[in-house]
Amino acid sequence: MSAFEKPQIIAHIQKGLNYTVFDCKWVPCSAKFVTMGNFARGTGVIQLYEIQHGDLKLLREIEKTKPIKCGTFGAASLQQRYLATGDFGGNLHIWNLEAPEMPVYTVNGHKEIINTIDGIGGLGVGEGAPEIVTGSRDGTVKVWDPRQKDDPVANMEPVKGENKRDCWTVAFGNAYNQEERVVCAGYDNGDIKLFDLRKMSLRWETNIKNGVCSLEFDRKDISMNKLVATSLEGKFHVFDMRTQHPTKGFASVSEKRVPYSEVKERSRGSGDGSCGFHQSSAECYAVYPAHFKLGLESGQKGPLRLYFIRPDGESADCYQTPDNLTGSLWT
Repeated sequence: MSAFEKPQIIAHIQKGLNYTVFDCKWVPCSAKFVTMGNFARGTGVIQLYEIQHGDLKLLREIEKTKPIKCGTFGAASLQQRYLATGDFGGNLHIWNLEAPEMPVYTVNGHKEIINTIDGIGGLGVGEGAPEIVTGSRDGTVKVWDPRQKDDPVANMEPVKGENKRDCWTVAFGNAYNQEERVVCAGYDNGDIKLFDLRKMSLRWETNIKNGVCSLEFDRKDISMNKLVATSLEGKFHVFDMRTQHPTKGFASVSEKRVPYSEVKERSRGSGDGSCGFHQSSAECYAVYPAHFKLGLESGQKGPLRLYFIRPDGESADCYQTPDNLTGSLWT
C-alpha cells in the first residue's frame, strides 16, 4: 500500500494559544467549539470559536477566577446548549454561553479539583433524566441532576478507612432505557470501577496497573458494547462489555506500545493490526460519532492516532499526525 492509498489525517486549521488548554468541546449542531483552561496568572478561561471560511474566529472570551479543568454539553438540551464545567476549586458550574456573566447552576461539589466531567440525557443521546457526573482529586465520584440544587443524586466514595484515590476520568454508558444507566470511573492507581446507578451498587472493578487517563464507551445510548481505557506508559485497553463472567469480569485485549518508528513498516506490511506508540501516556480517546468503530487517541508527545476497532475487540491499523502538535489546537 503506497503512502497515497493509506488513510490520511490532515490538519484543517491550526492555531497557537497563550494559555494552557485542558479541554475542548464542539458546541452541538454548529460550527463552533469551546476551549477551557487557565492563564499563567492563575485565572480560568473559556473561549468560543467558530470556523469561518477556513479559519477560526474568536467569538467570545470568558475569564473566571478559578482555572477550568473540564467541560461537557452532554446534559444540555439542543435548544439551550448549556456548558457544564468543573474547576480547580471543586465547583460545578453550568453556563449559558450567550450570557456567561453568572452561571445558571452552581454548586461546590468537591473539596478539591474536579478532574473530569461527563453528561447524559441531553442532546437527544441516552434515555432518562439529564445528569452530570464529576470525578475529583478528593476520591469521590458524584452524579448531579441540574434540576436539583446543592445535593448530588448519587455519591460514590471510599468507605471509611480506605485510601482516597485521585479520580482522573469518568464516563456514562448503558443508557438505553429509562431505568438503566452506569458510570465508569478510572483512578490514578489503575483502578477501573463500574457503578450501576439503577441498583446503586458497584457492578465490576479491575486494575490495569497504570493510572487511567481516559474511559470511553463506543456509544452511551445502547446496551454496553465496548469500553476503551487508555493509561500511563502508553497502554491501550479494549473491554468487551456484552458478557460479564461472574468471577473474571469482562474480556479485554491490551497492548504495550513501542516507538512508532520501530514497527510502522512491519505493521503496514503484515496487516496484523499492530501499531506503535512513543513511550508516553495515552492521554485521551474519543469515539467518532458517525462511525463507532473509529476512535482518535492523543498522547503526551503530541501525535494524534486514528484507530479502527475490529468486531473481536482488537485494534487495527492506526494512522498518526506529525509529532510537533504539543501546545496547538486542532480541529
